[in-house]
Amino acid sequence: MINIYWPVYKSLEHQFSELMSNIHIDDNQLSVYSLKISELILRAAVEIESISKDLYSLNQGTKTSHIKYDEVCIKHLNQLWNLEKKVIIVSSPNCFQTDRLIYPFIKNEFRTGVQKMTFGWNNAYQNIKHDRANSLKFGNIKYLFDIMAALFTLNVYYKGEAFELGTDSKGTAFPVNLGSEIFSVNLHTRGVYDGTGKYNKQDDLDKSIYVNVMTEKSQKEWDKANEEMQRKGSELFAKHPKYIKYISENNISKYTGSNLMWDVLGADDFRTVIMKAAQTFTGIENKTFYEAILNKNIIFPIDKNRP
Repeated sequence: MINIYWPVYKSLEHQFSELMSNIHIDDNQLSVYSLKISELILRAAVEIESISKDLYSLNQGTKTSHIKYDEVCIKHLNQLWNLEKKVIIVSSPNCFQTDRLIYPFIKNEFRTGVQKMTFGWNNAYQNIKHDRANSLKFGNIKYLFDIMAALFTLNVYYKGEAFELGTDSKGTAFPVNLGSEIFSVNLHTRGVYDGTGKYNKQDDLDKSIYVNVMTEKSQKEWDKANEEMQRKGSELFAKHPKYIKYISENNISKYTGSNLMWDVLGADDFRTVIMKAAQTFTGIENKTFYEAILNKNIIFPIDKNRP
């Protein structure tokens, strides 16, 4: 999708980058405020209002009038994509703060004058918008980081790009900054092989905006190889002398264990059968192709839950 919001984001980001040339951004400077920073926060907030409403209508949002961007649109998108767990990384070489991780969609601050939690950047925006003279301190670098990270995230989801990675299972060529001069994102790579031809999630899945997965064609090839492995394993097991002896002496319908093959063959013979059956996967890794796709609350295994 053509992203009409991206050029505006890049313009705001460029101005933020220029600020970094004039201010040494470390932990001591995050509370520095100015009218220029307030202006950037206001402009970023206007963009967030527009892009969040656009994303809302494009993604099953049903409300058509009097739509509040934070209480309706972002709430809806969060329910769809688990935005509150997504992390943005401050990766600019001009930034030296200790904590470089931003969770832009966590409600972490009470709205001024109201006992209601909201996003810190939204509280800053509302204060600057409605009472600028008494709210100069809200126009600070910390809130600017937070609101720009939120706007960056929504732009990434709006663009909805997928990246072909070839045979790069680790995603080393994935452009983690996605065109940003300031931020980067996590790319979730496949986790531990579960023994059925699929890979499970790593701990950072919910935090990751992108996920490295097999292409649909490659996943089908792995599923086919797995089915063949299961068939071959069952065939080898059925012909094994230990199994033939076992069924001649036992009523198999009364078996109550969890792994008949393991119990009947023992560890060494079990591994031998599995290794022979797993030969169906020989060479498949070199023919497996991957792509990085947006994490829209992906559930693993991925094959039946691809966005």
